[in-house]
This record gives sequence, structure tokens and C-alpha cells, in this order.
Amino acid sequence: MSKPAQHVHNLAEFTNSNQSGSLRTTRTDLAPGIFLNADPKLELTGFYSSRSGHFLDLCSAPSGEGAWLGLHIALRLPPITDVTYIGFASRIASDTPLMMRACLRSGIEGGNFRDSFFEKHILTDRSAQNHLDALYLDSVPDLPLTSPWHELVVFLPCDAFEMTIMNMHIFVL
Repeated sequence: MSKPAQHVHNLAEFTNSNQSGSLRTTRTDLAPGIFLNADPKLELTGFYSSRSGHFLDLCSAPSGEGAWLGLHIALRLPPITDVTYIGFASRIASDTPLMMRACLRSGIEGGNFRDSFFEKHILTDRSAQNHLDALYLDSVPDLPLTSPWHELVVFLPCDAFEMTIMNMHIFVL
């Protein structure tokens, strides 16, 4: 089994950092390969921090009505033909109950991408919740076998929320 941070550049460094900043309207770069991407219609405001030992604290306060907000984590994967599972484990708490989805996003020719959604919804509440999910790649027929890039995308709520992602680990088997 792979080490949790091996497939994400700077994941451990970001988790151990101590930084904060304001959320930008469309794209907020958190670290190389880790960013928030928002629908411009969302008119996103808020702030983030990465306390040492916690992956990410988010306070989102959109003033518009957009359709999407995603936490993107660029992945460094071996050739997909050599992989059986791609998954992630996380521990998350939020100020109110939230439900989110995650996908493996794969780049395809022409600058487009294809999303392969994980089966389980991510559920959060005031008490920290564990989440574990994996894609069995043989059961994802639309997954491109060759791709110039891959990301884990966690689709966050488009309403105001506060959330702490204590841990985020990516695994490849």
C-alpha cells in the first residue's frame, strides 16, 4: 500500500503549515496543486487557514447564487493500467450538517476533463466524522486509461458554511 501523501505534491507540507488568507471570487491557490475553484456567479468571500496538524479550515460566505465550489487536489499517479483502486480518507467537522460529493477528475484531449464520482456522499456535522471511499477502477468504464493529469475534487456546498478538514489522505492500490 502507498504512503498517504506520496501521490500529492505538498500535501504533508500544507497540512503541517501555519497559514491563512482570504478566499478569492473564483480561484484561491492554497499550495502548489491544491486550490479552491468557484463559480464566478457564487461571488465567493470568506477565509481559510491551515493550522499546524489540520489540513484546512474554511469559512465560506458567498453572496451570489453559483452552481459549484470545489476543493481540487492534483494527483501524481502511476499509469492507471497499473492501479486497482484510487481512494481517499478524511476526517471532517462542520458548523452545520453538510453533504458533499467527491470525484476523480481526469484530463482528456482538447483541454476537457471527465469526472468519475465516488459512490459515497461525504457527511459532516459538529462532531468530527470519518470518511473513506475508493474507486474500483475496473468498474469505471468511462475513466480514461491515459490522461495528462488527475485531481481529487471535493464539491463543497454553495451556501455559507464553516468546516474543518482535519485530515486528508489519498491512497492508490
